[in-house]
Amino acid sequence: LMSKVTKAVMEWNMLEHGDRLLLGLSGGKDSLSLLHVLLALRRKLPTKFDLEVCTVDPMTPSFDPSPLIPYVKSLGLPYHYVRRDIVAHARDCGKDGGRVSSLCAFCARMKRGILYNTARERRCNKLVLAQHLDDLAESCLMSCLHNGLLRTMKAHYVVDAGDLAVIRPLAYCRESMTTEFATGAGMPVINENCPACFEEPKERERIKKLLSKEEGLYPNVYDNMRKAMLPLMHDDSEKIMHFYTEQVQARKRKEQGKGKKKNKLKKKSGLPSSNGIAKHEDVSATTLSGVPADTSAQRAPTNGAVAPSRQCNGVENHVSTSGAAKLSARAAEALQKCLEEATEEALVAELARRRARRYALGRQSGGEGENRGGEDVVKQGEGALCSIMGGCEIMP
Repeated sequence: LMSKVTKAVMEWNMLEHGDRLLLGLSGGKDSLSLLHVLLALRRKLPTKFDLEVCTVDPMTPSFDPSPLIPYVKSLGLPYHYVRRDIVAHARDCGKDGGRVSSLCAFCARMKRGILYNTARERRCNKLVLAQHLDDLAESCLMSCLHNGLLRTMKAHYVVDAGDLAVIRPLAYCRESMTTEFATGAGMPVINENCPACFEEPKERERIKKLLSKEEGLYPNVYDNMRKAMLPLMHDDSEKIMHFYTEQVQARKRKEQGKGKKKNKLKKKSGLPSSNGIAKHEDVSATTLSGVPADTSAQRAPTNGAVAPSRQCNGVENHVSTSGAAKLSARAAEALQKCLEEATEEALVAELARRRARRYALGRQSGGEGENRGGEDVVKQGEGALCSIMGGCEIMP
């Protein structure tokens, strides 16, 4: 158990000198095991950090964590025991002032908020949670199957407010390890007996049984899932995957928009679908790189190459997406000839110039969610790579 925790702490840089940690202690086997692991790390590691403990009592008859009070104080740690009637709040915090749809989810959010507030009041910079590898694997499968998203719990991340980090030192540990450790050490484990948890459908329990069945066939299934989830455990994983998802969806919307525009032009002009105007409309609307033509930047490409937009003698700038229906046969012929005669070096140089220009526009805009010519604008302040093949990509 110590070996797995130490590996996770080192790989995810969870502990730094001078950290003030607040451990969320529920009284279960996982949080009690983590409490003693952190005490051992504080004795053995050269990194010095302070440790405090917080327990949230939801004031339900079936769950009483009060025996933890003398136990934690006997360890000589600062202890915060917070009582909140979460069930009473759940009766009128739902939609239109009614009962919440899921008491378990509401209780979890309330407890997390109380832990955040306690950490801020005590000037702790990191909140320690006791989710283990089994929890991460179950969350990953549930997210894939029910939400269509590749995500799981993060090993180390910063909350949206930016003033508090959350770490999970047990991210590499199996649940069986904490069970064995807590049982062998004779810890005062307090089981969760909330009746609401057992009344609601337990999808997590079903996924747990599914993984247990797979582990019987393939003993390394959890270790393989840990390796597969490593990118998902990173703080930036959701942002990166969201960026690529939006990029694909934007491309799909752009193609759908082209199809609608073609149909409107054909209906308006009475031309068949094989007419050359529709084809040249695509060329003039997207130019060479899928980015609108830039008429303001006049810098010549390197290596003596002549940009195709200049070779076209103003033809491409003359053509716009709004006036594509009025494209003359002569202009279309000249544009096609320009593209056919342009050298590969000139095309590549023009492509790089326009993508660099698009990145510059994104940096100047400083806004998120803007759109120029159907392409997403890079948010100011984020690292970006302008490449000929990959376009303007956000870098992790």
